[in-house]
Amino acid sequence: MLRKYSDSPFQVHEIDVKDKYEFTKKIGKGSYGEVWLVLPKNSSVTKSQSRQQVLKRLDLRQASNESIPNDIETAEREAKLLSTLKHPNIVAYTESFRSSDGFLNIVMAYCEGGDLYTKLKEKRSKKEVLHENQIIEWFIQICMALQYIHERNILHRDLKTQNIFLTKNEIVKVGDLGIARVLDSARDLATTVIGTPYYMSPEILLNKPYGQKTDIWSLGCCVFEMITYEHPFNAKDMPALINKIIANQTPQISKRYSQPLRNIIDSLFKKNPDERPTAKALLQNPYIKDHILRLLDKTAKKCNSQVKSNSQPVVNSPTRPVTAASVLSPSKSRLSNHNNSPSVLP
Repeated sequence: MLRKYSDSPFQVHEIDVKDKYEFTKKIGKGSYGEVWLVLPKNSSVTKSQSRQQVLKRLDLRQASNESIPNDIETAEREAKLLSTLKHPNIVAYTESFRSSDGFLNIVMAYCEGGDLYTKLKEKRSKKEVLHENQIIEWFIQICMALQYIHERNILHRDLKTQNIFLTKNEIVKVGDLGIARVLDSARDLATTVIGTPYYMSPEILLNKPYGQKTDIWSLGCCVFEMITYEHPFNAKDMPALINKIIANQTPQISKRYSQPLRNIIDSLFKKNPDERPTAKALLQNPYIKDHILRLLDKTAKKCNSQVKSNSQPVVNSPTRPVTAASVLSPSKSRLSNHNNSPSVLP
């Protein structure tokens, strides 16, 4: 059963949205409204410090249109959910409000590096091969985001490379939680068939109840895409695609990648969801633990360099203890000497 949200968090402002934000560039448009890059007008931070944010504007006046109510509902659901989530690997939520011009406005962090799908497409066009270390760095950060939402009994349900964003320093931010579902307990199972076909798990396509492990399957699809620049399951039509996924005809990974990585990917594509690892278990894998330590050191150096290069503190500059420590066993963790390091992910 779904957990009920509290009353709508949206405030009604009697001012024009342009009094709050400076519109700099339109980056999306649809029948429901527009997506803009904006700058807050009431902030003392200079433009040089990457203050740009994303503003989704949905025209509530078109709600009588048959297709629009679903868009509005999805956007409101995303905003409500984002407002409860605070994690360095989830797109940060700023605010949501209904303005006097009849629009629903959702403001969130801007990821300068674009989405992972576009990044992989660029790599493929240049015939570049992603190094295993880069793949694992992104994998770790996605796992951290999944662990965070799964611990709160939330399923993403539409994890794909188009919904994974990168900052200018290629820090991962998982976004587009519009169809995410909040469950009453980790044992509760969803039944709605929803998501993007290429990334759907067998249990969803078989119309079976599903839980957190469906996101793990989608994670496997994303990692496979990082390695091959292709979907793990391709077909000419939907029935053929569904048959391939249900039959679990996963192509083999090139042997240029290590056996531990290939073993992890195999585990993500287990047809039986009970046999797939949790996000927490993946982060406790010895091979992944070693890479977490490297990522800590790399990020610490990057953050120190970033702070020194700015005359003022960087917005949201990480000053808290290492967040990766929570995914490692305290008694066995080799992170004990890193407690004063910056967070893995700014």
